[in-house]
Amino acid sequence: MNRDEILKCLMRHTAQCDLCPRACGVNRNNGETGACGASGKPCVYQHFVHLGEEVSIVPAFIVNLAHCNLNCPHCPERFRWASAGISVGDPAQYAAAMARYFKKREMPESIEWIGGEPSLEIRFVVETSWALKDLIDDCPPIYLNTNGYFNPDLIDCMDGAIDGFVFDLKSCRDCARDLCGAHDYWDIVTRNILNAYSRTGAEYMIIRHLVVPGHVECCTRTVIDWCRKFTPDATINVMTTYKSFDENGNCAGSLDPGEAETACNYARQAGFENLMVNGEYA
Repeated sequence: MNRDEILKCLMRHTAQCDLCPRACGVNRNNGETGACGASGKPCVYQHFVHLGEEVSIVPAFIVNLAHCNLNCPHCPERFRWASAGISVGDPAQYAAAMARYFKKREMPESIEWIGGEPSLEIRFVVETSWALKDLIDDCPPIYLNTNGYFNPDLIDCMDGAIDGFVFDLKSCRDCARDLCGAHDYWDIVTRNILNAYSRTGAEYMIIRHLVVPGHVECCTRTVIDWCRKFTPDATINVMTTYKSFDENGNCAGSLDPGEAETACNYARQAGFENLMVNGEYA
């Protein structure tokens, strides 16, 4: 699809919103608010140069967009994206501001759209990414850092805008309702990973898995086995940095070192060529 066709397609998706599998059907084009909390204008709650992402993509200029369509009890960002941010409406103006920032400083290794969940604002993401590529001769690769729980049809709308993906593969099928708040999470996300993998190839594909206490045998092993079978050449990042938070955003718990060691050993034994632990090559 060309740009005009992509924009028309995205307008249809937001007229009766089905950007994600919840398909709440609100008219986002008229500013109605969806089940995720997103409405007519995207809301950015922070943007900065991040040095704590995977070593292959840092320094990364990240843009955090508010709102999410999952309900993960261990998410450290939910206390941030639920707060007020800055509404942004014009992709060209936002891209121009980013380009000016880069011109005054060193160009980042990558640009990442993050959430919340950035696919909920995919039209803004796509249009701004196009504008960045038009403005910057040697634009760094642009990644969608996503929970993967989006309408599979959106992959076609990312052509020419998104160069790579950072997917979170959080849980197995049986645990998805408790860990993500979506019973169909596994089928949707693995499908989207495979579609993206076939488009971008392994070089621009990172799959993260956060090891959750009590879920090493059911979730971590399932995720590693699936990645070994279907995306063996992608970069796999096993994260042992789990923290749980109370209603005030204070840390209330962390991963047991024994579970962390078990998870990392299992990932190493899988034989991935590009394996990371907490963002560093293992």
